[in-house]
Amino acid sequence: MSASSAPDAASFPFPTQFVYEDAADRFRAVVDIAPAGIDDVTIEADSRRLRLTVDRGDHVLERTVTPLTSDLAFGEDREASYNNGILTVSLVTRPRTE
Repeated sequence: MSASSAPDAASFPFPTQFVYEDAADRFRAVVDIAPAGIDDVTIEADSRRLRLTVDRGDHVLERTVTPLTSDLAFGEDREASYNNGILTVSLVTRPRTE
């Protein structure tokens, strides 16, 4: 199942795909940030949001995403990789207890 969120999506010019893998309880974001390099990217995640920030020198572009439904939260298992301009962020999801 694909997901989209955040009203600032139109101002984030990088091709982005969000996928929730229900069977694996994982949320994955894949972003083509080329020509930006990994040093230009900041990734922040807590239990309720994933924020991607790309510094383009003269301005900063940001995209914030929340889990698909209000009963889900992001867990502690998180990983990110960057390869040839493609940033992949994977976060485990869990039932929200807050």
